[in-house]
Amino acid sequence: MASLWLTGCQKQVLSTNEDDAVNRLNQLNAQAAAVTTNAVVEWNQERQKIDGFGAFGGRIVPFFESPKRDSILDYLWGNSGLKLNILRGKVLHTYPFNQQNRVVTIKPAGVDIDVAVNSPAYQALSADAREHLGQLWILKKAKERFQVPVIIASTWTPPLYMKTNPNSISGKWFNGLNLNTSSTLFARYLAGFAKAYQNEGITINAISPTNEPENVFSDWDASYWASNKLGEFVTNNLRPALNEEGLQSTKIIASENAAWGTANTFLSGMDRSNVDILAGHGYVEITELIGGKRGFNQSPSKWTFSTGGKPMWVTEASDDGGNYDAGIEGGLKLAVNMHKLLADCDASAYVFWLGMLAFQNNEALICTRSDGSLEFTKAYDVMGHYSRFIKANYKRINVAVQNANGLLISAYKDPQTGKFAMVVTNTGSSSVPLDINLSGFVGGQLSNYQTTATSTGHWGLAGMVAPTANGVYSLTIPAKSVSTLEGTKQ
Repeated sequence: MASLWLTGCQKQVLSTNEDDAVNRLNQLNAQAAAVTTNAVVEWNQERQKIDGFGAFGGRIVPFFESPKRDSILDYLWGNSGLKLNILRGKVLHTYPFNQQNRVVTIKPAGVDIDVAVNSPAYQALSADAREHLGQLWILKKAKERFQVPVIIASTWTPPLYMKTNPNSISGKWFNGLNLNTSSTLFARYLAGFAKAYQNEGITINAISPTNEPENVFSDWDASYWASNKLGEFVTNNLRPALNEEGLQSTKIIASENAAWGTANTFLSGMDRSNVDILAGHGYVEITELIGGKRGFNQSPSKWTFSTGGKPMWVTEASDDGGNYDAGIEGGLKLAVNMHKLLADCDASAYVFWLGMLAFQNNEALICTRSDGSLEFTKAYDVMGHYSRFIKANYKRINVAVQNANGLLISAYKDPQTGKFAMVVTNTGSSSVPLDINLSGFVGGQLSNYQTTATSTGHWGLAGMVAPTANGVYSLTIPAKSVSTLEGTKQ
């Protein structure tokens, strides 16, 4: 009996020790969370120039046919919404193409772009023609109403008759452009597309001959490219074809691989001399994809080859996997992805995948509920923390951080006006005290805009932050939040 009693005591002591250990651990965690993060914003330590933020203009037909399409345009590119300055379109592979005069027809004959979607004229159009008309409407209205300055177009696949397997829309079995017969033809098709839009009053500022050229697995429209062959095509075919149409100012984008690391490998192995914008997407790397992960890359790495001073753009990203999440957790995934690509990988532009969808899905910033009403995701709010406050031609400036406590902090300035903005993301479950010091400049009060799990509206003004007598800005960053602090150099 004595040995049994002793064992019970031992268990009681062990249980007490475990409780003490848990309590002590909680105390240490609380103390760690209470340690102030110190950030020094260095005005004179400039990094990359920012070209801006954008979204894709589709799914084209649901966007065009939505009764809320005018509001959606404003919510994305208008002043009351995200104020995006980049619109990504698509070089559709189904346009009629006159190979003799190199004319690409982007608008169905006899139908105005403002046609009512329930009219007999619209209903008589083929699915392809509706897509042609819808994209022209989206790009033209965004340009007319909001003067969107940058319109780019990416190519998922060449016209099928130009591919090695003309019976397949996908890139499966390495199905891509027939380089033996169609290199010149495809280049002229791309140039004809850009010229046709120019004739409609819309400048295609940059065009990409590829979208995820390594995708030989999916069923959707795609085209396989080897990196060296893409470089040869850009130099020998696409640049000359654009020039022949008088489109010398049209820039060329490559290579838009699905993951940032894949783009690093792909671009490092090709002739980039005639590529103006180096681009990749922000999805998980192939090793993560094989392991079952999807969605935003949470740890992209800086490219290892010399970019030659050319801008690096993220031309697509979304959370394309998992259950629908319009809340703060979904928003924070975007926040981490944006911070790391902009602040760690030096990207100059960030273009989200879908601006809107006619249903609820993580691939869009704005979704549509079953009753037809629009749902603004927290990812929409996060996008606004960048796009509304950081404009084209801002410069990213360095932020030196001590005791980060999980905070992700980046800063940007307008060299002309002296405006500046800091974006602070807290993915943790505890609030974090933050002290901000300014180096090389003096600022007045900072406007503090915040998105939290419980915040309503978009980018709500949480208050003003004034510096102390010694110039330090002290504030607390809420748990699971994104904050933008905006000010002006004095």
